[in-house]
Amino acid sequence: MKRLGIAVAVTTICIGVVILAYHVAYPSLTLRYRLTLVAEVDDQPKMGTSVVEVTYNEQPEVGSGRNLVFGHRGEAVAVELGERGTLFALLVAGDDIRSAPETIVFRAFGFPGGIFPQGSVEDGFRRIRQLSGKRELQLDSLPMLVRFRDMNDPKTVERVHPHNLAERFGPGSKLVRAELEIVATDSWPLSSGHFAGEPLTTGIEKRLSWLPQFYDRMLDGRRYQAASSELQLANSLASGAFMAP
Repeated sequence: MKRLGIAVAVTTICIGVVILAYHVAYPSLTLRYRLTLVAEVDDQPKMGTSVVEVTYNEQPEVGSGRNLVFGHRGEAVAVELGERGTLFALLVAGDDIRSAPETIVFRAFGFPGGIFPQGSVEDGFRRIRQLSGKRELQLDSLPMLVRFRDMNDPKTVERVHPHNLAERFGPGSKLVRAELEIVATDSWPLSSGHFAGEPLTTGIEKRLSWLPQFYDRMLDGRRYQAASSELQLANSLASGAFMAP
């Protein structure tokens, strides 16, 4: 039994060394930001925010060039417009492909091309770690904006143009501004839970109770995207556009 215990301990240490070596050779970086949208309805301000976490992982190179894998967690921004409905800024890019959750930060802070910094991954991580404060976003650089004609029916999803809220929400409604702010991030193992960092936004499933039913299917009920779908927008979105655990 003693030998078995020693063997288990040695194996555990070896695995830990391998994992540590991998993370040293292929580092990752995690960042959190708060995206805020401010709208007006009949001159009355309406605001919605969401804290999103993005991760950039360097992976072993295949061929030439850098191999980066991006990921994100969080929820869409929801802006309550009273009886007019709710505006959502999704976790997917809008007309500007750089408005995806992992790249909108680069767009907001004026990185050349709105993409991950050129040069080595280490230099890119260094530049990202130095980001702080808040920046105003051009409305054309926002993620995809949508609303539902009926919040209980995912098939009724509609695109919303950032410069023409009145088309979907009626006269007197407009999107005024948007800003992105870097916030504190959990830094395991120095902290745990959300106590050291800004907590991620949760609770969107309370607004859209049907979300858990659409992780493996599109909002029009189909399993996959299909050119034949009569509801092309609903056929292009699933729960992941609203919530990424």
